Amino acid sequence: MSASVAAFRRSRILRAAVWLLALLALLILSPAEQTLGQIVKLVYLHGALVRTGMLAFTVAGVLGVFALLTRRSWAVEWTRAVGDSALVIWTTYVLSSMLVTYLAWGVAIAWSEPRVRASGHILLAAVAFWGVSLFLRDWRVRAVLSALLGVLVWVLITSAGVVIHPVDPIGGSASIAIKVFYGGIVACVVLLAAELALWMKERCSEV
Repeated sequence: MSASVAAFRRSRILRAAVWLLALLALLILSPAEQTLGQIVKLVYLHGALVRTGMLAFTVAGVLGVFALLTRRSWAVEWTRAVGDSALVIWTTYVLSSMLVTYLAWGVAIAWSEPRVRASGHILLAAVAFWGVSLFLRDWRVRAVLSALLGVLVWVLITSAGVVIHPVDPIGGSASIAIKVFYGGIVACVVLLAAELALWMKERCSEV
């Protein structure tokens, strides 16, 4: 390993630590809510993971289309790296949402809620697409599936209705503090996702 590569990796780890500490600080200092109390802080993280996961799937899909059109090796590698990162983020979101759902609604998996079902279907599709890509080992298949998943995520989430889940709890809040802290939490999660994608890209280049 060259000195420059080692330095880059150390800087990436340092940045990730900074973003993680900033995220924890924002979660601790963020305002509670009258109905949910301190549990709402987990809801902030829950929302940030959803937005970041959707963004990652979208970016992977756009990169997949670009890779198909240009056949650039860097686009192929980034499609894989961002797509794998999106799967990690979405899996984290789905698993952690069970705790949030239980604390907020008293049930771990609210399958009667359309958005919960949509999230589960996206995870199943992402895992299936990842498995197919891993089995076939064809960059064109991965690119096509990434593009399809990027569209599927938005179709399922935007078309899902709500039963208990509020439509836009943060945007509809009258509290400026909640919106500011939530924006910071989303930014930290996005930055952590970017560091994860960089690490995934590094692994892709080594394979």
